[in-house]
Amino acid sequence: MKVLAITVWVLLFFIFTNTKFVVCVGICRENEQRALETLKKEVDDPSNILSSWVVGKDCCEWEGVLCNNLTRHVIELSIYSDWFESKYIRINNLEWLTSLSSLENLEMYNVDLSKANEWLQVINMLPSLVYLHLVNCRLHHITPLLDYHNFSSLKSLDLSENYNLSSSVPKWVFNLPNLVSLDLSGCNFTGPFPDGPVNLTSLTTFKASGNSFNCRLPKWLFDLNNLEHVELYRSGIEGAIQSKSGNITKLKHLGLSENNLNSTIPNWLYQCKDLESLFLASNRLEGTVSTLISNLSSIISIDLSSNMLSDWNKLTGAVPESVGNLSMLKRFSIDNNRLEGVVTESHFSKLTHLQSFYASRNNLTLKVSRNWTPPFQVTDIQIGGWNIGPLFPMWLRTQKQIANVDISDGGIQGEVPTWFWNLSSQIEFLNISHNQFIGEVPIISTDQEQSGSWQLLYLASNNFSGPIPLISTNARELDLSNNSFSKGLSNFLCEAKNGSYKLMFLNLGGNDLSEEIPDCWMNWPELNVLILRDNNLIGRLPRSMEVLSNLLSLDLRRNRLNGPFPSSLENCTKLHKIDLAENEFIGKLPSWLGMRFPTLIVLILRSNKFDGELPQELCHLKDLQILDLATIHLLESYQGVLEISVQWSKEKRKWMLI
Repeated sequence: MKVLAITVWVLLFFIFTNTKFVVCVGICRENEQRALETLKKEVDDPSNILSSWVVGKDCCEWEGVLCNNLTRHVIELSIYSDWFESKYIRINNLEWLTSLSSLENLEMYNVDLSKANEWLQVINMLPSLVYLHLVNCRLHHITPLLDYHNFSSLKSLDLSENYNLSSSVPKWVFNLPNLVSLDLSGCNFTGPFPDGPVNLTSLTTFKASGNSFNCRLPKWLFDLNNLEHVELYRSGIEGAIQSKSGNITKLKHLGLSENNLNSTIPNWLYQCKDLESLFLASNRLEGTVSTLISNLSSIISIDLSSNMLSDWNKLTGAVPESVGNLSMLKRFSIDNNRLEGVVTESHFSKLTHLQSFYASRNNLTLKVSRNWTPPFQVTDIQIGGWNIGPLFPMWLRTQKQIANVDISDGGIQGEVPTWFWNLSSQIEFLNISHNQFIGEVPIISTDQEQSGSWQLLYLASNNFSGPIPLISTNARELDLSNNSFSKGLSNFLCEAKNGSYKLMFLNLGGNDLSEEIPDCWMNWPELNVLILRDNNLIGRLPRSMEVLSNLLSLDLRRNRLNGPFPSSLENCTKLHKIDLAENEFIGKLPSWLGMRFPTLIVLILRSNKFDGELPQELCHLKDLQILDLATIHLLESYQGVLEISVQWSKEKRKWMLI
């Protein structure tokens, strides 16, 4: 009686307190356990991804398997391979899936299903499926569903990165009223889209980039009232963006770049007040950008480059002042256009969230007050080719997060302020070339070693003088060409206190450098391009240049270098170009010159003092396109000849004197 009383009391407690009483049935359902164990036994799993799938152990405890707490039916199955290792799990048959009748979520990423030809028919037998993601699974066709589809419960369908599907999109995909997200990117689907009717009333996200639809945008697409995100990059979309749309008020992202659209920008786009990103680059859009663009109060990123818009992509037209009202804008890109006119403080008046401004190579003039404080804090400011000078842009001093700066070809004169050189510790990309800067350049960024950031530094075509400045060991490219730097290279090349430099591109051509080239190249093992032309360097090339095994291009033209052909180059076997012209090198050309450079394309040795016979081994340089031996004495029988011309004979497969 006491036991009965306690039982009744507990039952009443749950009834009157409305407490849910969950009964745990136990292990995975028997038929579902057998189905998954069958998969485990048959699967090809080179990376042992399914190591937790122990036969005989409750499948609800396996990694990637989720069961309903009450019924113990398998409701989620997730299998992921490691794409980086290129060791995909291979599943040749999906018949076992039919036993998982309560499955709601099926996710397979980087799983090889290329032999599972009936994948769609099998999955169509899962009536409760809500999420179906088969990403990069090497699916190569979609067999038509002859009867009816059973996917009315689907909310998310992702078949992206199955590059060999190469068919039209099945019609049933466009008749899923509960579908919220659809991703068909990178499947090589062909067009056209169905004309309609479609039933995608719940769709918010539609991604189908990287296909070959070769058709117009479907009229129904912008009639989907809940649509927020559209990506159709590089999909063969052509023709016009329709001039009218339905009640599409929720659109946040529209990406149609790299297609063949040829209309104007429709006015309805400017009414999408929730729009955060608009990417229409690399089409054939024409007309003007309406001043209504200022209505896009939520916009963060706009890219309209590489079109035929009259005020963004041709010679005439100015940047609309209304751009300054886009208070949420973070990234603005109008590079490589033909804009003209004046940009003032008004163009930036409300751009408080601006982080990146790319507008180089336009015909624009920046007119702001000397003490202007911009409303933004950018990391990237690239306005190369603008008329900025003659005074240095002092407003750059207010930018505390600046990392990428391009003010090249800006008509700026005088010395670079000390405070700007102090910013070099945080700058990763700097282009101030083609101005009229003077003075010495101090040490450029010795603090970069701490952050590990790479630096690209372009100071060419100015009037800088003094010694070559020391640089960070993390710098990757340095161009100081066509200045007035003087003295030798010893301090610059031999000052590696913090280990080897990572520099890959070094151009010191067109300066007043003198003395011998120091023997310190062991500090610069990653160099690809070395240009020291048009200086006053003397002596022989040092032995340590043999460590430059990554060197692709060497240009030492017009110096006073001497000695025999430098044997230190014998180890630089990746060279595509060697230019030693107009120096004082002497002696015979070594036979290894034709053997050690299998990819050599350009060999210029003119105006030196080489003598002797032309090595027959040069015939082995099968990729050679330019061979310049003018005004050197190579053959004793040609002592009076001022110039020798050489041509490759395809018939005889060798170089011939002509």
